Amino acid sequence: MQSLVRVRRGQRHFREHLLAAQGNLCAFTGGAPSQVLEAGHLYSYAQVGTHFEHGGMMLRRDIHRLFDDGMLAVQPSNMRIDVAPTLERFPQYARLHNQPLTLRLRDEQVDWLSMHWREHQLMHLG
Repeated sequence: MQSLVRVRRGQRHFREHLLAAQGNLCAFTGGAPSQVLEAGHLYSYAQVGTHFEHGGMMLRRDIHRLFDDGMLAVQPSNMRIDVAPTLERFPQYARLHNQPLTLRLRDEQVDWLSMHWREHQLMHLG
């Protein structure tokens, strides 16, 4: 299996921008030390190759990985977290199911999350 990997020029600036805009807040779990927060893209940076100003949100490292893998998503109709069935046996993630995001999003972010949601649905719900 091959995967597309792209050097993330500007990632530090993107993270600094999101931290300034959103604070030390994981969008899924709430307050967290900045050392464990990453700037998560709401789209595939590997495919697009651009950092969009409102194209991300701060995520804890573990949440970021699960979001990128499509195991965590946000249902665009109610802005609540959806947890893939494979994570239900892990209480720290299962408790996130149907919880609201901890931050208010801009319209652009909701649009990106809607695309991520469709991918999540195809991947995990068939």
